[in-house]
Amino acid sequence: MVKRNDLMRLCLRTLPSVSLIVFFAMTPAYVRAADASPWDQSLSVRSASEESTGKASFNRWKLSVGPVFASQTLDVASSYGMQELNPMLAGSDGRLGVKGAGIKLGTTAGFIGIQYWIVHKYPRSARIFTKLNWSVSIVTTGFAAHNFAIR
Repeated sequence: MVKRNDLMRLCLRTLPSVSLIVFFAMTPAYVRAADASPWDQSLSVRSASEESTGKASFNRWKLSVGPVFASQTLDVASSYGMQELNPMLAGSDGRLGVKGAGIKLGTTAGFIGIQYWIVHKYPRSARIFTKLNWSVSIVTTGFAAHNFAIR
């Protein structure tokens, strides 16, 4: 019988590579979605340019979501079992465990869900969230690299 900790270790070892594979597998679909047929555009030049700009911003925002999840997953994988400074994520022994990993990834999913709602309600906000997502991805990947270096 497989123990819960063994199953969690296996998931944490494979999750970063799976998330990167999913990100790169989905990228061509986003690029194809960004290419609009000239027959789909309306006759009004102004509305067509505004619509394509909004779609382009939305597609860029969708592309920025993958690295956020990938970087958060890398951070969890690099921190798992190590001493955790954030008391919300630390277990009773002060280390990052299953509970902390679930909280971290669940919070990330919640923030992306809120972003999705805001971007659909206010399409101009997609540009801001795209920049924010790329920044968060870069910083979190740096934390993960640091954690892997001190292991």
